[in-house]
Amino acid sequence: MLALPGISATIDTTAVVDQMVRRASSMGFESWWRRAESVGFCAHPIQLTGTDEFGRDRVVWTRCNNRRAQICPSCSDLYARDTWQLVHAGMAGGHHDIPVAVADRPQVFVTLTAPSYGPVHTAVRAGDMRHRVCRDHHHIGGYRRCPHGKPLWCNITHHEGDTHVGRPICADCYDYAGHVLFAWHLPELWRRFTITLRRTLRRELRASGVDPDTVRVSFIKVVELQARLVPHIHAVIRLDPRDTDNCGGQEWQAPVTATELATTIQQAARTVAVTVTDSTSDAATQVIRFGTQVDTQPIDNRSAGTESRAVEEDSSQVRMLAGRRVARYLAKYVTKSLADVGISARRISTEAIADLDVTDHVRAILTTISQLADRGLAGIGRWLHTLGYRGHITSKSRRYSTTMTALRERRATWTREQRLKNAGHQHGTDFDSTGGDDLVAWEFDGAGATSLGDRTLVHSAALQRIDARRIGLMEVRRQARHQHWDSPGGRDG
Repeated sequence: MLALPGISATIDTTAVVDQMVRRASSMGFESWWRRAESVGFCAHPIQLTGTDEFGRDRVVWTRCNNRRAQICPSCSDLYARDTWQLVHAGMAGGHHDIPVAVADRPQVFVTLTAPSYGPVHTAVRAGDMRHRVCRDHHHIGGYRRCPHGKPLWCNITHHEGDTHVGRPICADCYDYAGHVLFAWHLPELWRRFTITLRRTLRRELRASGVDPDTVRVSFIKVVELQARLVPHIHAVIRLDPRDTDNCGGQEWQAPVTATELATTIQQAARTVAVTVTDSTSDAATQVIRFGTQVDTQPIDNRSAGTESRAVEEDSSQVRMLAGRRVARYLAKYVTKSLADVGISARRISTEAIADLDVTDHVRAILTTISQLADRGLAGIGRWLHTLGYRGHITSKSRRYSTTMTALRERRATWTREQRLKNAGHQHGTDFDSTGGDDLVAWEFDGAGATSLGDRTLVHSAALQRIDARRIGLMEVRRQARHQHWDSPGGRDG
């Protein structure tokens, strides 16, 4: 059976191919193709209509700017690249009006996970020779069984992509209520963590004789779903001088090192908590905390401009990550969505849970959310489509680096200048550089492709452009490495 990009396997591909052929053979194909190319082959473009000052009807397309790769590969790829710029600008500086001085400030890469709500199937990582099977009975204390009689061991080797990875060993033992409550209260838990971190840092600075008002904490965080479908946080936390703006670039001697900052982060993450009271019982309370696996790794930006090892060992055996690798790691996760587990980006109702084509683990999470909503947890029923998580995927402190808006405005300005330059070259020196689009009152006319055939053509073109860009980037890096090794004074090959 023919597989088409962006098309579900349940759809008849014959009809879609016919639509593609009709579009490609139509008289207006070139005009339609140029319009699709003008928005980077966005799979769900926004159509706007308006009338200019001369009474002419105008139609333009604009990007959907959706971060989810399942919905729009083109906008998702652009969102990931913007996220890389956002993270790297705040880590290494030197671009987007961020001074290079930020690279020398204490920075820590933090991972905050959820506690264990029950044993789950795990995947064996490539190159990991310690765990050859999912749950070896030697590591769990023998052939033990849960109170429901199910074995707690698993002798199967699960690889990445295995549908069993992340599912509970015993669904009856798994604490689905705690799982959902952690996802629901994670934004508040993070807010309290940042407050606790600042307060803890102030106490330590005051105890060491440093004025705490001279230091500011900046951060950027990205939320990712683990295989068990509970969210966890990756963040970069940086110390800045309070009296110097990011655009200043003055030299500043940090009162603590990155390793000392990592220790303070560990302390704050292990003490912060949110106490939840069951609305149906005043006596029933639950404390929401981060898991015990709090990972803090100082960042070394001295190797940020090279392709050297991502992990180094310093004298205290603390891993030092390079800034470019961290930015690449965070940007990789912002394009993921729940479409891989059968959940669309649109809101769903409680009545639709039984009809969803999802695993028993996903259905149990959705059912638990519905039950908590019935018990009085206000608002959680509206977040079924995010499995109870109500926060942003990406967020940052105000002064960490540039903004998504600034990046998009800069790109729009560059695109407009290039378009006017090309049009002026084609039409001569009398070309009007104003364009006239600013005088049009645009109105929403529609969104998305007119047919699945159009969507497939655009989807395929977007994937080809993404692959070509990545291949070109790899080639540029390869040539840069060769020039580095072959340069005078470089290392001998």
